[in-house]
Amino acid sequence: MQSTQRIAGETGDRRLHQRVMAPERALVAISEDYFSLPYNLADISEGGMAFRHINNSSFPLTECQMDIYLNEDLQISRLPVTVVSDQHLDDSFKIKRRCSVCFGELTEDQRWQLRAFINRPAAKAK
Repeated sequence: MQSTQRIAGETGDRRLHQRVMAPERALVAISEDYFSLPYNLADISEGGMAFRHINNSSFPLTECQMDIYLNEDLQISRLPVTVVSDQHLDDSFKIKRRCSVCFGELTEDQRWQLRAFINRPAAKAK
């Protein structure tokens, strides 16, 4: 079942766009890096996204392009991203991290695909 909860802003949050919880089977991966593992998409907005990864160190790239998948189907390709933060999560025995990225200059098609992904009917249903 997909989560439809909107992410509440934290004190001092400077986001221009409200983040939406990602569907359960949404993944992100580094574009054209066939040896990279996909990461679980946590939330997304028109300005950026956050994903979880398992690693003892921060996300290795500061700028790259990423693809978004839903149920193993490519939804949006080659989104330019810049890492904003990468924080350790205190959770169980695994070393989990949450990486937040902001989007760079998007093409018109990417903007349209991003809005469609964020506003898909299943995301709005309660």
